[in-house]
Amino acid sequence: MRYIFILIMSIFFANANESVFDDVKQTLAQMESGNKKYAVNSRGFLGKYQLGAMSLVEADFVKLENYRALTYTVKTETRAAKVMWKDGYSLKKFLGEDRNWLIAGGKQAFLESDELQDMAMDRLLRKNVTRLQNAGVDLSNPKKAKALLMSAHLGGVKSAIALYKNGTDYKDEYGTSIKKYYQAGSKSQNGIIKFEK
Repeated sequence: MRYIFILIMSIFFANANESVFDDVKQTLAQMESGNKKYAVNSRGFLGKYQLGAMSLVEADFVKLENYRALTYTVKTETRAAKVMWKDGYSLKKFLGEDRNWLIAGGKQAFLESDELQDMAMDRLLRKNVTRLQNAGVDLSNPKKAKALLMSAHLGGVKSAIALYKNGTDYKDEYGTSIKKYYQAGSKSQNGIIKFEK
């Protein structure tokens, strides 16, 4: 009987996570790119979710060894480890080279496929859920889960936790505040996040 209860609860939470993931993905795609799968910003972030190299490494689309060989980190006022590029590389150049990808066709194949972009985002969301839970964050409230996952997309899990626990703000290179992403996630109603322009 206990096994059946655990199985039913696992199915329930898996479906709840998928609903949260779908809402987060829809909102992120709108916020990041206007839901344009071919979008590439001025720094080289790709697709409708505007994914960078490390996110693509974590989603198993880009080679970790190549990324590590061409990057190093420095401590800044706002980041414990800001990624810097070596040997004249940039995010745009790195992702533009097929040899750095684990998928045939590299950047172009990724940009042409909604399925690959959604797969990458699903993998990242699952990893971020695990990281948040391992840090002791309760994600049973869907609004809180969405807010934290949205925040983690912009600033990483540590920045999302810092905002949630003590209000510490983080802004990206464009000056976008992690609070904007947190608020977009927390304003969900009936499974839909209300995006405000």
